[in-house]
Amino acid sequence: MKRTAALLLFCIALLGGPYSWAQGAKSPLRQAAVDTAFLLPVNGVKQYLEIKGASKTKPVLLFIHGGPSWPATPMNRKYSQALANDFIFVSWDQRNCGKSQTDTTVALTPGLYVEDAHVVTQFLKQQYHQRKIFVVGHSWGSLIGVNLVQKYPQDYAAYIGVGQLVNPGKSEMLARNHVVQQATLRKDTATLAALAKIPFSEAGGYPNGLAGLSRFRMVSDKYLASSEVAELPNPMTLYPDYQALDWMTPVLRTYKLLSSYMDGGKTNLLKQNTFQLPVYLLVGKYDYTTSAALAQQYFTAIKAPKKQLFLFEHSGHQPSWEEPALFHARLLQIAAANKTN
Repeated sequence: MKRTAALLLFCIALLGGPYSWAQGAKSPLRQAAVDTAFLLPVNGVKQYLEIKGASKTKPVLLFIHGGPSWPATPMNRKYSQALANDFIFVSWDQRNCGKSQTDTTVALTPGLYVEDAHVVTQFLKQQYHQRKIFVVGHSWGSLIGVNLVQKYPQDYAAYIGVGQLVNPGKSEMLARNHVVQQATLRKDTATLAALAKIPFSEAGGYPNGLAGLSRFRMVSDKYLASSEVAELPNPMTLYPDYQALDWMTPVLRTYKLLSSYMDGGKTNLLKQNTFQLPVYLLVGKYDYTTSAALAQQYFTAIKAPKKQLFLFEHSGHQPSWEEPALFHARLLQIAAANKTN
């Protein structure tokens, strides 16, 4: 699953404790708690929100998942339930994936997802009487998150980038260079030969799109993974309501439409480094999907009222699920430094 999670969370990018995350279960929390799931009309498409919180007075935390079209709700159920102690935690399935409706009539661009996220934000602010909310952007969701908070800074207490996408073409080139270096050191001629058959350019990405990226990850996984990073379960198998969904068709369709933003050419956030709100980057030391080195370079370039980088020593692309206790602690630290009320 490590290979699948790393690839698809980019390409595109539990039960237990005091909370019940099973769909339809009654909340054991006190009356003021939040425990709800529903479809919210968002720019012509009904989109799924799953919201948990110990109290309606807690700060709101919106999680913008990766992919595109790879819902994070199952993994959030499994690893992020404790966040509901301290936040109103919102897991959102973006349009065209998960439990959200599919609309094939509109042109997909990052800007459309930004506007979707802003509609969701406005609903959450009104529903929970918050001036500002916190937003986490993971992988593809970090591209949406950066554009969101730069366009609407007044709505957010802080931006938190996880598996921060900076320059997809450069990131993938760094990953390939790392694999070549490691395979050369180990005299792994089979991997080097296989890699040579997978064309790629930093400016144009993989000529055959997702198929090329998939092939690269399959060939290179042993050099991109680390024994420091725990194996994660396949989110498609975790819960019956998500097991029943078609995960791959939306990924393939959406990646084809958005590949120019994911492979290189159109995306370089080093040029978008000015923020009007606090910025925090949570970086997995072994992240080769969205390069940890590039994330640290981006952090250096960021201009913001305040900023901080947290390195997760035992994580790759998914610190929120690979080191959930530390992730929770960092979010508490961020919330304490940026009161919303």
